[in-house]
Amino acid sequence: MPTWQPDWQDVRWDQAASARAASELRRVADELDRSVFERASAAESATGEWRGVNRRRFDEHLRGGARRARELAADFRAAAGRIDQAAQRARDDQLRRVRDRERWRLEKEAESRRRGR
Repeated sequence: MPTWQPDWQDVRWDQAASARAASELRRVADELDRSVFERASAAESATGEWRGVNRRRFDEHLRGGARRARELAADFRAAAGRIDQAAQRARDDQLRRVRDRERWRLEKEAESRRRGR
């Protein structure tokens, strides 16, 4: 029998659920980007003749909201990327385990043949 043991347990990872989660994060990030554009367009047409301190406050508030939305969208995309990376690591690890099991089986067979079994 080989002197080493492969990992006999399969990797536990729900590939479909992780793909759905990453996809949903990207969808929401895209929606945030669209909302920034739509709010800016609506504000431009609504405030064309607006002047004064309240207009400046409104513009600052609008820019702050847009900045936060873009940051959140970037965070969501980064989280989706991390999920994708974790899913890939799970696939790679499972493949390594399957290959190790096969290598162990072949080594065991070769050893058994050498012993005349």
